[in-house]
Amino acid sequence: MMFWRAAVRSRLEAAHARRFRFDAQGIVQGAAGFTLRVSEDDGVSRRAVLLLHGFNDTAQSMAYLATRLHARGYTVRVPLLPGHGRDLKTMAESSRAVRWRETALAEYDALRRDFDSVMVVGQSMGGALSILLATERPEMPALVLLAPYVGMPRNLQWKVLGAWIARVALPYLRSEGGERSIHDPAARAEGLGADVVTARTLTELRRVAEDAEAALSLVWVPTLYVQSREDNRIAARDAEAHFAALGSADKRQQWLTGCGHIISADYCRDEVAALTADWLDAHVV
Repeated sequence: MMFWRAAVRSRLEAAHARRFRFDAQGIVQGAAGFTLRVSEDDGVSRRAVLLLHGFNDTAQSMAYLATRLHARGYTVRVPLLPGHGRDLKTMAESSRAVRWRETALAEYDALRRDFDSVMVVGQSMGGALSILLATERPEMPALVLLAPYVGMPRNLQWKVLGAWIARVALPYLRSEGGERSIHDPAARAEGLGADVVTARTLTELRRVAEDAEAALSLVWVPTLYVQSREDNRIAARDAEAHFAALGSADKRQQWLTGCGHIISADYCRDEVAALTADWLDAHVV
C-alpha cells in the first residue's frame, strides 16, 4: 500500500510540474500576486482595493478585474494565498486556514498604512476570507463578495470524509467540476489553479467556509453580493440565505447569467467589473 501511495504521489506531482512553468521562487508563471499602483500625481484620492482569489486558484483569476479597477483610479493589490500557485507538495503542506486568514489580515493592514480608504473584494473562498476580515476590520468602507464560498454543501462534506478514508492509498484526489466553473473556454484554458486536492486542504476549506457562515450576521460593512444563476459550486437557495444573514443594512444582491463560479474571469467579467467598481465608487471614503 505504501509503495502504491508513493507511486501515485510521484506521478501526480510530476504531471503537475510538466503542466506548468515555474519562476525562480517556485511559483507558477503568471500566478504570482501583484500590485497595480495609481500615482499620486494623477490627482486621484489615496484609495486602494484588496482582491482575494479562491481555493485552488491563483491571482491570475482576478487579473482582469484588477485592471478594470485600476483604470477607475484604484491601487489594487492581489496577493497569492499560501499553498496556491506552487508545486503540489507545497500546496498540500501550506494550504492552511489560519495562514490564509493571517495573509488576508496582513495584506489589508499593510494597505491601510499607506492608503486612506481600503476596500475588499473576495471571490469564492476569497469571499469567505473577506467576510471574516470584515468582522475584524469593521472600518472597511465597502465589501464585494463574488460567489462567496460560505458554508459547505452536504455532498462536499461527504467528499471530505471520503478523502480522509481514501488518503490511505491516494495522497491526492482530482478536483471535480472545475471545468464548469468557467464557461468561457479561452478563459478556462488560461487558468493556473491546481486540479487536485487533499483531505487536509478540503478540511481547511471547510473550516474557512463554516467560520464565514457563522460570521455573516457580524458583517456591518456595506456589501455587494454577486453570483451567477448557473454557479456550479453554490446553490442559489444557499446564496439567498447567506445574503439574508448578512448584518449590514446597506447590502445588495446581484444575479448574473451565462457564467459559472469564477465570475471575475468568465463571460460575465465585464458586468462583474462594472458592478464592483460602481459599488466601490459609491462607498469610497
